[in-house]
Amino acid sequence: MAYIRDHLASIIFFYSQIGLVILIAQLASRIEGYTISNENILYMLLVVTFFLLVYHLFRYLKFRDMYHFTEVDTARTAWLPDPPNQLTAQIKEHYEKQYDAYKQELETLYTEKKQESMFIQQWVHQMKTPLSVMKLILEKEMYSIPDNAKSDLEEELERIEHGLQLALYQARLQQFERDFHVEKIPLTELLRSVVQDYKSSFIRNHVYPKIENDNTVIIYSDPKWLRFVLEQITGNAIKYASGTKTQIHFYVTNTSGIYHLHIKDEGIGIPTQDLKRIFDPFFTGYNGRHYQESTGMGLYLSKQICDALNHKLSVHSKVNKGTTVSIRFDRS
Repeated sequence: MAYIRDHLASIIFFYSQIGLVILIAQLASRIEGYTISNENILYMLLVVTFFLLVYHLFRYLKFRDMYHFTEVDTARTAWLPDPPNQLTAQIKEHYEKQYDAYKQELETLYTEKKQESMFIQQWVHQMKTPLSVMKLILEKEMYSIPDNAKSDLEEELERIEHGLQLALYQARLQQFERDFHVEKIPLTELLRSVVQDYKSSFIRNHVYPKIENDNTVIIYSDPKWLRFVLEQITGNAIKYASGTKTQIHFYVTNTSGIYHLHIKDEGIGIPTQDLKRIFDPFFTGYNGRHYQESTGMGLYLSKQICDALNHKLSVHSKVNKGTTVSIRFDRS
């Protein structure tokens, strides 16, 4: 069909010229006193049509590979069939030069990105050492430091640790398929561990965790990646419910054998106009700009990780009522 569409105009033009020649021949024959019979006209049409078919059959066979090369798997190669004429030879040469240049540039970018990712991961691990030292010094000197100063120092250290975690997992996410392992996870134990890590933050912000899960709930996921997601959600819940003296609820629902984990706070909520963009990278929204500093990367990375783990992350919120973040764990 592609060949016919390419040559339809030339075929129509060819037959229009044949018709014009026949018309002129008829006029000339009548001037001479005789006419060309319809049988002769039909014979001439059949003859020229036969040679036209032979010509296009030969040409189609010559260009057949060019019309069917898209059926070949070209995902990893710049393959084009052997050119049947000079024009297609020039096109193929130009195409292959462009492909080689593109491939070389892509390999360079991939190498640079890999080196950048490795550097970030090494840097984060190096920064964790002085961070741990500062925490130990703070614990050692806790009785000699005023409570307000101690609270401020703990908060700043948590912010540094949170930023390092974001940088580390953003770098690791680029090679996610090499760095995850799905296993059975007791969900309640994982939640308690996350809550324990945020114990001082809960106390400092005057919000209180409440885990309502059944201890028998078992899910299948990667504990490291899922823990990061839960830390981001928990940190946001604490941040935007700070000072409300309310509870942050952790509970699970079971719908036809599919578990949904819900983390619900009673904080300031998310404006309706921001809900559609909360998973966009670097989007901070109204809350991030007016309450506390926000990178806009926590929920973005959480969404990317959940998608990679085949979990569904969703958010429901009402201003001044609170926010509920839900994770759906499909059957494995």
